[in-house]
Amino acid sequence: MDCRSPQKAPGQIMNQLYEKLMIRKTAGGPGSVRIIWLGTAGMFVTDGKTGILIDPYVSRFGMGRVAFRLPLEPNRPLIQKWAGRFGRDNIAAVIASHSHFDHAADAPYFAIEAHAPLVGTSSTLNIGRGAGMEENKLVEMTSGRTLCFGNFTIKFIESAHGPAVLGRIPYPGTIDKPLIPPGRAADYRLGGVFALLIQHPAGAILHHGSAGFKPQMYDGTHADVILLGIAGRGNTDQYLENVVLKTRARLVLPIHMDNFFKPLENGMSLLPTVRFGEFCRKTENHRLSFTMNTLPFCNEVGILPLDEIPKTQRMLQSKNQI
Repeated sequence: MDCRSPQKAPGQIMNQLYEKLMIRKTAGGPGSVRIIWLGTAGMFVTDGKTGILIDPYVSRFGMGRVAFRLPLEPNRPLIQKWAGRFGRDNIAAVIASHSHFDHAADAPYFAIEAHAPLVGTSSTLNIGRGAGMEENKLVEMTSGRTLCFGNFTIKFIESAHGPAVLGRIPYPGTIDKPLIPPGRAADYRLGGVFALLIQHPAGAILHHGSAGFKPQMYDGTHADVILLGIAGRGNTDQYLENVVLKTRARLVLPIHMDNFFKPLENGMSLLPTVRFGEFCRKTENHRLSFTMNTLPFCNEVGILPLDEIPKTQRMLQSKNQI
């Protein structure tokens, strides 16, 4: 499951900090939960018997194609390659947390490869229809709905998108008819936005892939681990208070912080606008409440039960290292 190792160019302090905070590969015993971060909010979550694929995006359209409104065609051979690496029979469901291209453009094609259901909003399901999926493979995501796959129970919690582009939410609106590719980036309208509370006997993971939130959305919610999208967030203090502290999570793993306009094989590089250093400093203020680490790029790591991760791998760097 290899992508190239993160770049270590001299002077790229933030990329070095990303590496310094990284959780190293752990084997995970029977019944443990392991994840593979695919960049953006993409995540493969598995306990070895059942796999859940969330927001998979491997086509990685270039900045020029997006900015100049050129047609975007999902990379079917690359999708087939990655589906094979996960094991098609191991993918029980493909879930898109919202319908922007970097979350949902590839999702139906992964579902087709795995003969798995596509779970998403009505907008995402129209992307599935445009890809030729059968209606019995389309499952609508609604607030409070719970689905079970193997030992995983997934609850959908209505959320919000962050002000990602010049203080605004990009591509608002809904997709009201089948989206047949190639389409432009603006055709992949937002639809609704959801967080996923993924419960398993080994613990609870919250996938909060978009850096917005709704007040009180996590009242009464607990998670052990948060996969936290940080690109396009607004006020970091408010974000941490309303998402991380509300859920009483012990481990925070930032996602959706990489430059998703570059191919996966180029390796990890931070999105220039992600304010990673500021995020690290803000999380340091809460080090008595939770720890923050980074995930390896495109490589498997065990995260549940939390006790299986050596404590030294879950320690924040001191302020003078950030």
